Amino acid sequence: MPKFAPPRADKLTDRGTLDFTIAVLQQHFDLAADGSVCKTPDLWRVLVTAAARRTYIETVCNDLDGAPDSNTVRGYLKAQLTPADIRAVQRDCNRALASQLPTWLRDHPKDIAIDLHAEPYYGKDDLDEPRSWVCRGEARDGTTRFYRCATAYVMHRDVRFTLAVEFVHPDDDRVKVVRRLIRRVKALKIKAKRYWLDKGFCAIPVLRWLQVEPDVSAIIAAPIRGKTGGTRALCQGRGSYRTQHTFRSADHGELTVPVAVVRTFRKQRDGTRKAEWLVYVLVAATEMPLRDVRKVYRRRFGIESSYRLLEQTRGHTTARNAALRFLWMGLALLIGNIWIVLHWTYLRRCGSGPRRVARNYFTLSQMAQFLRRAVEAIYGTVSSIDPPNVKPAVL
Repeated sequence: MPKFAPPRADKLTDRGTLDFTIAVLQQHFDLAADGSVCKTPDLWRVLVTAAARRTYIETVCNDLDGAPDSNTVRGYLKAQLTPADIRAVQRDCNRALASQLPTWLRDHPKDIAIDLHAEPYYGKDDLDEPRSWVCRGEARDGTTRFYRCATAYVMHRDVRFTLAVEFVHPDDDRVKVVRRLIRRVKALKIKAKRYWLDKGFCAIPVLRWLQVEPDVSAIIAAPIRGKTGGTRALCQGRGSYRTQHTFRSADHGELTVPVAVVRTFRKQRDGTRKAEWLVYVLVAATEMPLRDVRKVYRRRFGIESSYRLLEQTRGHTTARNAALRFLWMGLALLIGNIWIVLHWTYLRRCGSGPRRVARNYFTLSQMAQFLRRAVEAIYGTVSSIDPPNVKPAVL
């Protein structure tokens, strides 16, 4: 039956955007402040402004005239955010993310993307310290040290909701990460049509667990490795095909799985086309046509877009506090969900047919500006500097 979206009378304002965001944060996070100058709303306003400006707490507090001192804000954060509180921060982030999900996401099975994201870290933490959350990885952006998170993300038309986040400890294996995210999605009562995982999860323990997990269908991109053997040996012929491939590992033995080998073409700068090969592991998804495997897997790159959006609203810090760094990640993901909710609340297009929104009317950068301006209107900004009481220099 066609659904009709009636016109909405009230407008989306900068103060309304800020109040809605702060209300969600206060409802689902345990961070609080009860000082004479800094209350809980003040604490969250400073954090939201730092995220919207992509800057530091110190910078925000120095620029806002009536805001609490940066040392006061950091004192509250240091007392309430310790390595022992990281799982509590993760729980709060997941509760907040889930609170913004529309009920109609549960109507029909959805494609779910699962991915890993790494934030570069340039500190000098001892990686052997049990409380350290710094993970080692391949060199990127001038470092081999990262803070990692994994996310589950719904793929439904132009809706891009982050369903759950998992902060990754160096001792966490990939099976544990995938298991937690999938169980979190099930707890949300969102039916998964199929899970789409990136190359980072193409490992024998993960594939073995997915095969025995009931009611789980998944497609995982496989890295092309080897000079003449391995998955590179599959990249032959003039067309796409299905086959069986055996992965081997000295630590985890062997595992034979069905794979889809897809031949595609990439247009080069000179206008010619170059053939490329893609390999996908199929877990309870052997009935899917090969052309659809490639087509639908391309849609999961929307999760990469969510990480680019994350960088637009992630606060910065030079502190070694891992809990604060993960809080910035979770807060950025939540702002992305709230941004989508505001679209569907205020910018629904009128008329019958599929649900549609005027997305171009309210970009994420505009939302960041709304948050920034609303906080500046509350506290005011520093527009002049009193010179110190010193003798002026003679030119």
